[in-house]
Amino acid sequence: MRTVDVSSKFETHRVASAYGRIRLKPETVRLIREKKLPKGDLVEATKLTGIFGAKKTGEILPFCHPISLDFVEVKVEVGEDFVEVFSTVSGIARTGYEMEALTAVSTALLNVYDMCKGVDDSMVIEEIKLTAKGGGKSDWKRDLKGIKAEVISEDESLKDLAVSYLKSLGAELSRDAELLVLIGEDCNPESRLETLESVIAFYDFRRSPTEVVSPIKVGRSSEGKLMVCIPPSENKLRLFFETFGGILRVLL
Repeated sequence: MRTVDVSSKFETHRVASAYGRIRLKPETVRLIREKKLPKGDLVEATKLTGIFGAKKTGEILPFCHPISLDFVEVKVEVGEDFVEVFSTVSGIARTGYEMEALTAVSTALLNVYDMCKGVDDSMVIEEIKLTAKGGGKSDWKRDLKGIKAEVISEDESLKDLAVSYLKSLGAELSRDAELLVLIGEDCNPESRLETLESVIAFYDFRRSPTEVVSPIKVGRSSEGKLMVCIPPSENKLRLFFETFGGILRVLL
């Protein structure tokens, strides 16, 4: 068993929201509204429990990465015979906040159950679901379907690896390409995408500090083709396609 390796993912601002509902007797709801439950104010306690649950997600679930939470909000709404819980969790991380949002709702609903079990033996947790997420790969165009690409390299093994990445993204191999991947070639694009190159260099340094002296170059040829120039290194090739391959479409 092992966790998923997220070292190649972007650290981006990510957000997730979840929802849950528990059904109770109308008499129990009346006690909640009047704050007459034996254990006190259910609404405020449930909000606090949900926040606490979100923060403890990485400890409760062994395969869930512990990540920094920059924002957690839990809302509680009381209906005629139910209590609804809404959570939103966000932060800057390599992986999303879906589990934190769901755990916030789950622990909040369990708190409702705990605070009411002495007066209501009919409670049913009816629904827990993710309602929204953003900031991760689902927000990016992750494929190159319809894009014509060509790989140029004297190293056949590296060429085959690059081709396999392009095919997995849906690119079509063609000599009449709009995307050129040059491996180990003398490559100097006419116009450089320096901001993107800086971001790539930053991630390259974090993963392989000793190899940062051989930068990956990205730019356009005089014909307007997108050029990706990668040093003859399998590590460099994997870094680029596993971390940045999914955003190539937005550059074309």
